[in-house]
Amino acid sequence: MTNIKVIIPAFNEEKSIGLVLQDIPSNVNEVIVVNNNSNDNTHKVAKNNGATVLLETNKGYGYACLKGLEYIAKQQSKPDIIVFLDG
Repeated sequence: MTNIKVIIPAFNEEKSIGLVLQDIPSNVNEVIVVNNNSNDNTHKVAKNNGATVLLETNKGYGYACLKGLEYIAKQQSKPDIIVFLDG
């Protein structure tokens, strides 16, 4: 079975992140939402929809993507595929 991880950088995506997460295919092993210093409830909505939520305080898409990759690099089981999506 293919090990697939999805990284979603998110800044103030409270209204859309739940919809995005609900549309993730069931063959994805883990969805990682990187909350990029949002000031809304992005992190709560993401967590309530089953995502692993990380915090990146440095603003910027690149910082958020790198935070997700660092998290994956520390895991024992490496994914076969990493997908980046917009929140």
